[in-house]
Amino acid sequence: MNYILHSILACSVIFSFSANLQAESPRLESSKSRDALNAMQGKPAPELALKEWINSKPLDLDSLKGKIVVLDFWATWCGPCLSAVPHTNKMKKKYAKKGVVIIGVCNQRGAEKMADTVKKHGIEYPVAVDAGTNASYKVSSYPDYYVIDRRGILRWADVANNDVEKAIEILLREQPGNGKK
Repeated sequence: MNYILHSILACSVIFSFSANLQAESPRLESSKSRDALNAMQGKPAPELALKEWINSKPLDLDSLKGKIVVLDFWATWCGPCLSAVPHTNKMKKKYAKKGVVIIGVCNQRGAEKMADTVKKHGIEYPVAVDAGTNASYKVSSYPDYYVIDRRGILRWADVANNDVEKAIEILLREQPGNGKK
């Protein structure tokens, strides 16, 4: 009888612990490239290959160390991407003073409309045209959000759209420099 009680107690502790771990991670999108994306997480983020910057001078990950970086992969022809702009603008305003930088990575297809799209939709965060970043990050759909921690480590690849702020909040609670709470 004692064995059964100990087993039940152990299982409930393990369940509680794993539920807390899951609660501390943002949901990730499922895709056919999920295994490849999971393999990238926890490693230094690939360099940014971007051109034709709007709303910023050219940025690179080395100069952004110490900041949390959210890459918003989007396209000028993507309805859900454009619908997300007001929320992304709000995130930019809410988190900028806390050391969060959002960069919109515009797909090459339709990039000739990027400047007009930025103006028409009031995009306030830095955007630039992809020049190899999509391939490096294995982007397969739009919009896709990738979150890089203060040390330049890709923490989450293809975060569920509704959990981007959760990812930011988790990283903001970590002590700068050590990637831990």
